[in-house]
Amino acid sequence: MTHSVGDLAEVLDNLGVFAMHPEEVLALCPSGFRRVPISQGDEFYLSLQGFTANQPAFAHTHPDSEEWVVVLAGEGKALLADNPVPLDGSLVIGRATAHPHGFLSGDGPMTLLSIQLPRPSEPATTWDQPGATSDPIDCASGGTCRRCHRCGGHSLNFRSRGFVCENCTLEF
Repeated sequence: MTHSVGDLAEVLDNLGVFAMHPEEVLALCPSGFRRVPISQGDEFYLSLQGFTANQPAFAHTHPDSEEWVVVLAGEGKALLADNPVPLDGSLVIGRATAHPHGFLSGDGPMTLLSIQLPRPSEPATTWDQPGATSDPIDCASGGTCRRCHRCGGHSLNFRSRGFVCENCTLEF
């Protein structure tokens, strides 16, 4: 199996065995949720998502991909259309293709394992919940960052000209 550069699975090519705690690679930040790809291809996207307290992933829809989410740590809500579902330790949630969804962490950090089948097409995704950005802050990962107003993701300052979302790739 070929692994993409930047995926955690790339480490398997070098070591053969790999273990870590999600918080060691997520680098949580109050400006926006973080997503770290584990492995990806045309037919799947496996990733970790990390949230600080009361942090949103704004509602959106993938018309071409279903998703399975496993709560690894923390608690919050899955915002599935008009039906919020409480999330807590080891719960598994399935979401059908074309079903609007988002997430909101509770009063502490929340970590999710996301399995999307097939990999969603970025141009096909619709952004259903109006979001808001945050003021720029000094980021623990370096530089400045702020929340993406489209998806709620962590966005780093790019060459002092603007911000780029690590999740949806929006430049603003």
